Amino acid sequence: MTNYLLLHGAASTGWIWHRVEHGLREHGHDVVAPDLPCADPAAGLQAYTETALRSAEVFGDQPVVVVAQSLAGMIAPVVATRRPVSRIVLVAAMIPKPGESAYEWAASTGQMEAQATHLASLGIPTEDLFDPEVIFVHDLEPELKAESAHHVADQQATPMQDPCPITEWPPVPTRVIAATEDRFFPLEFMRRQSQDRLGIEPDTIPGGHLAVLSQGPSLVEQLVAYEALDPAIPH
Repeated sequence: MTNYLLLHGAASTGWIWHRVEHGLREHGHDVVAPDLPCADPAAGLQAYTETALRSAEVFGDQPVVVVAQSLAGMIAPVVATRRPVSRIVLVAAMIPKPGESAYEWAASTGQMEAQATHLASLGIPTEDLFDPEVIFVHDLEPELKAESAHHVADQQATPMQDPCPITEWPPVPTRVIAATEDRFFPLEFMRRQSQDRLGIEPDTIPGGHLAVLSQGPSLVEQLVAYEALDPAIPH
């Protein structure tokens, strides 16, 4: 049995993980998926980290697997410096350098340019660059898309401005998962980011940027596969 701490990205809630949570529990694992304080103007990366750590207290001193989506990649390595973490899994996530903010990450990785190039290759006009229907929920089933609209948080800019307070990437086994139809962090961009910053090739699952929601079973399958590939993880 493994303990999972699932951390959602910007403008979202822990609900986004409900399919993954169900699948992991079916495999006998314990899961917590907190709501991060996206709508709080005063909440920066420290508040996000503290929220994650408080949620993980249900596991006591037992190690957790931190699974972080998108913006939560900024706090996943921080959590690993504050409590026992047996694995970090970054799903369509930012991979920060020490002291780098999310805004600086976007500039240094060329994320916006990579996104614009990818959208152009799909014939999607530049003006749709920030259209949620086009970029984030394009691959959701109609009922799931309708329900997801009830779980959108009023994302504040504070955590994007804060530097990631790590001095180096923590010495924890780390995996990266890219989504093959991601229109925000395109596949080739994720491959380049993962190789440049962690020296590893990402694994892939189907789906767009919200593959944690649209492709829950595929993500669960990949997470469970890591259990066998990383034998140091206690079961």
